[in-house]
Amino acid sequence: MADHDANSTPDGKKLRRPVEVVRAELMADKDVKEQARLLQLPVEAYVEKILDYALHPQKPPQIQIVPDEALKAQDPSIPTVAEIQTHLEKVISGEIVISPAQMRDGFSDDRTRERYQSALGTADDQQGTPVDPSKVQKKPPQS
Repeated sequence: MADHDANSTPDGKKLRRPVEVVRAELMADKDVKEQARLLQLPVEAYVEKILDYALHPQKPPQIQIVPDEALKAQDPSIPTVAEIQTHLEKVISGEIVISPAQMRDGFSDDRTRERYQSALGTADDQQGTPVDPSKVQKKPPQS
C-alpha cells in the first residue's frame, strides 16, 4: 500500500506545495480574510474549505448552475432567469408595488406628487394618535 502524506488525496492529487505552507499563506492573505468576513465565516473555517476543494477537486460544489430548460423540466413552476428579470424590472418601474414604502420617493420626476403622498400617508397619519395629557403616567424622577 502506498504511503499517504498530508498532501495526498484519495485520488492521488497533490498540491504543488505543502498544505501547511498554503494554509499559512491563505491565513495571511487580506483578500481571504475579507471574503471570510463577507461570508460571515471564521477565517480558519474558510481557509479549510478552500483547502478541502483544492485537495479534492472532484468534490461537487455546494452550488450548481443549472440551465433554465433543465429546471423547467424538473418543475415548470420554477421561474427562468428572464422571468425573474421581468419581475424585478416591474418592481423597479413601480408596476408591481411591494409596499407603500417602495413607492417613489418624490425625487424622480417620472411619478406624480400624489403617488409620493400616498406612500407617506395622510397628514393625520403623520401626526399620530393624540394623547390625553391627564392620562399620561409620569415616572418619578430618578436620582
